[in-house]
Amino acid sequence: MKRFRMALAGLFVGALSMLSAAATLDSEPPKDVEFTYARIRYHMTPDAVYVREVPWHHDYPYGDETFPTFIKEVSHVHTASTAYQIVDIDSPDLFKYPFAYLCEPGYLELNDKDTKNFREYLERGGFVLVDDFRGERHLSNLVYQMKKVFPDGNIVPLTLSHPVFNSFYQIETLDVRPPYGRGPVQFLGLEDDHGRLVMVINYNNDLSELWEWLDEGTASMHDAAESLKFGTNYLMYAFTH
Repeated sequence: MKRFRMALAGLFVGALSMLSAAATLDSEPPKDVEFTYARIRYHMTPDAVYVREVPWHHDYPYGDETFPTFIKEVSHVHTASTAYQIVDIDSPDLFKYPFAYLCEPGYLELNDKDTKNFREYLERGGFVLVDDFRGERHLSNLVYQMKKVFPDGNIVPLTLSHPVFNSFYQIETLDVRPPYGRGPVQFLGLEDDHGRLVMVINYNNDLSELWEWLDEGTASMHDAAESLKFGTNYLMYAFTH
């Protein structure tokens, strides 16, 4: 285990050396990559105006750079640190990206067009990582919004035995330290009508913040390693299910 951690740390060093400067919002990812990390831009609740940073934008672009960089280093997936893109939740462009990231869902507000497009995306094989939120009010809003998408679906706790935690790395525990001191961290999921997991929800957690902090050199190496292992497993599950 010690040798594995040292090897993983070495990969981090190599990955970080490849990170590019921050790209602009209208930049395009490389054309030849096999994986582009898509960040969902969504319509927001009125109280989002009181948030210092636009909620869907949190940890952009540094978290978005770190994750595909790590994926390139540990897998055979051809990607790059610049392989990330912002995509609107109501846009047909969403279907270009089988794996998408959505943060701060407490401020998510789906209109009819959003709901129809998002449901079709998930039903056609799309997978969403929901991240970076905490508190019962924000979770309640996510549950409410997802009921628009799948009225008969339920957000449920995921256990360590779920295949998503063994799709690339063998996750040893779901007992994770909450990054802001508020917890406990919970791993939740949403399945479609066929029983396929279409969404993993990191409640009271923030993987992308750890990825951003890693880029800045302020993250705990252990916590950053674990966060990247979770993210990698989510991606590989999405690719294979």
